[in-house]
Amino acid sequence: MSLLTGYRREWLRGDLVAGVTVTAIAIPESLGYASIAGLPVQTGLYCALLPAILFALVASTRQLVVGADSATAALVAAGTGAVVAAGSAGYAGTVAVLGLLTACVLLLMGVARLGFLADLISQPVLAGFLSGVGVSLVIGKLPGMLGIEASGTTWDKLVATVTNLGHVNAASAVLSLGVVVTMLVMERVLPRLPAALLAVVAFSVLGVLIGAQGHGVSMVGDVPAGLPSLTFPSFSSDELTRLVGSAAAIAVVILAQSAAVARSFATKNGYRDDTNRDLYALAAANTGSALTGGFAINGSPPRTAAGDGAGSRSQLVNVVMALVIGVVLLFATGLFEYLPSPVLDGVVFAIGVGLVKVAQLRAIKRIRLFEFGAAMLALVVVAFVGVEQGILLAVLVSLVDRLRRQYQPHDQVLVADGEVAPRLLDRVAPGRPMDGLLVYRFGTGLFFENAAHFDVRVRELVSSATVPVRAVVLDAAAMDDIDFSGTEVLRRQAEDFAARDIRLFVAELSSDAEGCVRRAGLDQVLSIVPRLEQAIAAASS
Repeated sequence: MSLLTGYRREWLRGDLVAGVTVTAIAIPESLGYASIAGLPVQTGLYCALLPAILFALVASTRQLVVGADSATAALVAAGTGAVVAAGSAGYAGTVAVLGLLTACVLLLMGVARLGFLADLISQPVLAGFLSGVGVSLVIGKLPGMLGIEASGTTWDKLVATVTNLGHVNAASAVLSLGVVVTMLVMERVLPRLPAALLAVVAFSVLGVLIGAQGHGVSMVGDVPAGLPSLTFPSFSSDELTRLVGSAAAIAVVILAQSAAVARSFATKNGYRDDTNRDLYALAAANTGSALTGGFAINGSPPRTAAGDGAGSRSQLVNVVMALVIGVVLLFATGLFEYLPSPVLDGVVFAIGVGLVKVAQLRAIKRIRLFEFGAAMLALVVVAFVGVEQGILLAVLVSLVDRLRRQYQPHDQVLVADGEVAPRLLDRVAPGRPMDGLLVYRFGTGLFFENAAHFDVRVRELVSSATVPVRAVVLDAAAMDDIDFSGTEVLRRQAEDFAARDIRLFVAELSSDAEGCVRRAGLDQVLSIVPRLEQAIAAASS
């Protein structure tokens, strides 16, 4: 098991310090995420008990810290709310059923070795998705921060907030906005300190000093002491059918975020992780959460980064976090009685602000406008339509963008009408005649979805040449694969060109692509040459 195998004694101090550091971040965040999911605050802490230990025992990643997460909490609220009303007697049980379904989807992904699905959501679209979650959290928590009653969609809450600004509770606003400012400033100026915990403590004390409850400020109230019990939820076939789509969406988000975080720290610290094995660990963690009153478990970017900065080297960090939170649940839940609800809303608001990837979105806009548009579409849909619809759209947009680029990839004319592209000058013998030679590079594999575009492109270049073309050289270095449709297009080109006394050369084929070409018998109708320089020499002779 990853927790025990190869453990070194010199890691212990760093893991213990990192575990305590991560716990200081996890406690206030988990309380806030529980409110997003529509559950009692203690359920957020339950997500960091048994689930964290199960993950530590199974995972391959050394440093990924797991627990409640804003994106998955929002998905849980949306998916469960579509089946049963939030706050009703059956709500928590339906959340548990959704958690078990999510665990089943993750387990099936691991069995089928579908870890590659983490790459189905492009980074720009993921940035838009997370930013949309951030916008949704920011708008959704504004009414509670200001002491305004509001419910419904994100848009409904925004309208209610704007139209009721004259009824703001001053004490609630001071406490919540103080938390937000403190967290945002500390994260910039003192990033190593647990900003959320310090802000919660400071403004809870302030709430006691000013008698916040007497000024109309709502309080978190009593939190039951003790560890959660194991409970298997009851369910119906109709409930399973209605929840399975939400479970799949949550599983995709968990995979995408957890894999990205785990990979980044594995690369940074020089070790390897196995995404498919981590799917088993995430399935185990989500099962443990569902059976102990928690909700969806995900890899946490800020907690993992904090652990890494504090010296984490193994999954012992998750175990330490679970033990410390267990002690808090056993002996310190009385402190939550003095926690004002607007303070918790302020924590979630600040987390939401951090999720809006302004700098990344600007960079995306600067580099690729289409990807920026896809990111903004995901942002708007997540924020104002729904998180579940947003994640499905995010996957769809990523796939469409990929197919679009696959259909019409970058290409380059390297030689035409005697003119040689600068990138080819050092590969061509000086003074070699290039009249009548066309050298063309196609930027990806040749498949059914782009074969027609490739065919039209090559034929247009031949027909539009000023000097009649007598030889076509295809630089196939980027063609890592060629399917049946691709081989048929090459066959037709070779036969049609041969009828017009135009020779066709293919150079720089990968071993796999060359195997496809030879099995199709194309070596009988065109010339396969290992190197581009050799093909140009043969074509121009």
